[in-house]
Amino acid sequence: MILGVPKEIKNNENRVAMTPAGVMELVKFGHTVYIQKDAGFNSGFADAEFIAAGATILETIEEVYNKAEMIV
Repeated sequence: MILGVPKEIKNNENRVAMTPAGVMELVKFGHTVYIQKDAGFNSGFADAEFIAAGATILETIEEVYNKAEMIV
C-alpha cells in the first residue's frame, strides 16, 4: 500500500501521524510511505530521519494526496 502523511494544518497542532519508527516498520513489510516536507518538524522529527527510515519526502500536500492510496 502507498501511504501519505501530510503536514498538520490546524493551529497549535504539532503532532505528526507517523514517526520514523512507524515508517521503518511499514517499509519493512513492503509498503511505500510519502511524507510531506517538514511534517514532523514540530514533533521533533527531521526529514532526514524519515528518509533514513525509508520514506520519500514530497514538497507539497498536493503531491502527497496525488501519490498516496491512503492518507494517515
